[in-house]
Amino acid sequence: MYDKEVFRPDATAWAVLALEASGNNRNLTIPACRRLAGSQYSDGRVSVIAGHPESYWPTSLSILAWKKVPGFEREIELATRFLLATTGKHWLMQDHTVVAHDTSIKGWPWIENTHSWIEPTSLAVLALKVCGYTGHERVSEAVRMILNRQLSSGGWNVGATRVFGNILRPIPEFTGHALSALAGLTELNRVELSLDYLSRKIAQLKTPLALSWSVFGLTAWSYRLPEARNWILDSLALQKRYGIYDTTLLSQLLVAYFTSGGLLSLSYN
Repeated sequence: MYDKEVFRPDATAWAVLALEASGNNRNLTIPACRRLAGSQYSDGRVSVIAGHPESYWPTSLSILAWKKVPGFEREIELATRFLLATTGKHWLMQDHTVVAHDTSIKGWPWIENTHSWIEPTSLAVLALKVCGYTGHERVSEAVRMILNRQLSSGGWNVGATRVFGNILRPIPEFTGHALSALAGLTELNRVELSLDYLSRKIAQLKTPLALSWSVFGLTAWSYRLPEARNWILDSLALQKRYGIYDTTLLSQLLVAYFTSGGLLSLSYN
């Protein structure tokens, strides 16, 4: 377990996004971004915990946070260079493989020297989007990777379609990740089944992670969700029963409360 008092770059980045979405809080967000900058390695990566540079998935979240406030251009440049030069482990498809997705298409992993999956790949695409790299070959390949991992009936899970011949089920939060990343980068007909799946599912969701990312994913594709704020308030009220949400979950709910066009619709520098 993590010590609750230990600095977490991922939680800090989400707090910056939430505070920026909710108003003029630069007195808090600029020092938070400086703390993030202090955790950045010389090659541009930001790891989830000190002393473990291989766990670099918070690099993308750090870019999203730094882009919210002025003065972190150098950190952003280093981090984007790192993302563009980094990928997971990939290999050509083999006969009789246990998985059905194309293992050769590059995305990003959570941890160094592991396979690419939907969440870290989607976060990297979102970060590169706000930095103006939508036309880069790494982003184009990541889009192909995400589409290749889409389930035939719609939606995504962690990033597999079939294993040992068994069709896997979609998961709302991963579907939201993928739809957020793909918005503006692929045609509507490529994701209609996934949008239909998530739009049917969202009213049933109560947990912060699933609800927030479902809001991000649907609104990124211009779905109007008039009940979204009520759903978010209902989720917040569940803390009375289950305990206080952590910083990341509270921040995600707050950003979802204020957005009407996806995670990236709230202004960026």
